[in-house]
Amino acid sequence: LREVYQQLTEDPHSLANLDQDLPNYVQHQLPIFSLPPEWLWCESWCSEESKARAKTIDMCQNPVKKEGKLQQARRIAPEWTKYDEKLEAIMTKAGFHVAG
Repeated sequence: LREVYQQLTEDPHSLANLDQDLPNYVQHQLPIFSLPPEWLWCESWCSEESKARAKTIDMCQNPVKKEGKLQQARRIAPEWTKYDEKLEAIMTKAGFHVAG
């Protein structure tokens, strides 16, 4: 697995999809198992009802809704706004310029 990962990281074109490329390249050499759906909820292929059981939420691009990642996070996970505001306050206090 490490050898295939190393080969893929040397190709700048594969880095954009390394999370997809690595399993695709090794699937014939290593057994690959799928996690239960609650481990990775994505709006594109999961129901709204199943979101309450999600352990992780993937802010994958929904082809139906053209929006940025922050807007998507605020809509899908409303608590995100609170965390984002806290982080912005910490960064401002530390002297970092926060783009709004």
